[in-house]
Amino acid sequence: MTNPSTQTSTKQFPPMSWFALFKQHVYLSRFAFTLFVPLMSAATVTPKELPEFSTLLIIILVAWGFHMTFYGMNDVTDYELDKVLGRKDDHPLVRGEMSRRTALIITVIHTVGALIIEFLSGTTARLMILLFIALGGVIIYDVFSKKNSFPPLTDAIESIGFIALSLYGADKVGDPNALSIILAITFGVFLNFITGSFLGIVDLKGDLKGGAFTTPIWFGNRPIENSELSFIPRRLSIFGISQIALLVILNLLPLLRNDFNYQQPFLGVITTINIIVSLIMFGYITRFLISGVRWQKKPRDIDLDLLAAYSVLILAISYFAYLSTAWIITLAIAVATPLIVSKLIK
Repeated sequence: MTNPSTQTSTKQFPPMSWFALFKQHVYLSRFAFTLFVPLMSAATVTPKELPEFSTLLIIILVAWGFHMTFYGMNDVTDYELDKVLGRKDDHPLVRGEMSRRTALIITVIHTVGALIIEFLSGTTARLMILLFIALGGVIIYDVFSKKNSFPPLTDAIESIGFIALSLYGADKVGDPNALSIILAITFGVFLNFITGSFLGIVDLKGDLKGGAFTTPIWFGNRPIENSELSFIPRRLSIFGISQIALLVILNLLPLLRNDFNYQQPFLGVITTINIIVSLIMFGYITRFLISGVRWQKKPRDIDLDLLAAYSVLILAISYFAYLSTAWIITLAIAVATPLIVSKLIK
């Protein structure tokens, strides 16, 4: 008889279809945001007409390669931590249905594939540099984000990667303008808050258990005994609120500059709606960032979806009258398709 103390416990997973495992491996629903970044930026350059279908197809394929690089490398490097967190129990790598080596090979194929596709599409030196920065930025983040003594640095490098992806989309269809640059920085700040502050607070207990060193932990974020809430140090509160304040300013900046050339009173109405939505979002997020108040709230995954929805909503408010119907339909399809397909796959 085997001594119970020497047995190795293994987590039992319910059976999943091949399609469901595929959905989890590629983070299909999250591709909606990844694709939205370069396409929305492309729209700032040619707002009244769609680029050629071949150009749109190249952007989609490159965005897929970037997406698989970002999430694939993260899965490979955070494999042990993901098993501790328990938030990826449906992922084939955590379930043991895929080896880390296989996951790494798939990731590298997508990284190289994105570069090859762009090279063969008739690229320029600037486009290739932007793509190298985009891919390199998220790879550096994935590999070093929770293993260095100053995590805000790797958070910033990840943001630079998404800024480069955004500018790639704009540059692929023409010359990036002021609106393209403002939008790219907006995406960068949004990702910096989500991955640097928000998710660090969400995963605090698991990160501490797994020995990870994130920006919230670096600031002094720690669990509160016998509570689902965590202690948010003042420095982290200031940092997180500053990120959100900057995001609000960046979302308002194109309207204040009137890069859309809207006429009054339409400009005033759109700006007012933008401010109201932004203030609601700002108030909602502060519940996660201020400790010791009655209305403090523990952030959850659903809150991440709400923040993503806000980012799309605020852009829709500002850009709806600026973009052609064809662009609006294209962007809607790009965002909706991964979400719908992900829901349909069981």
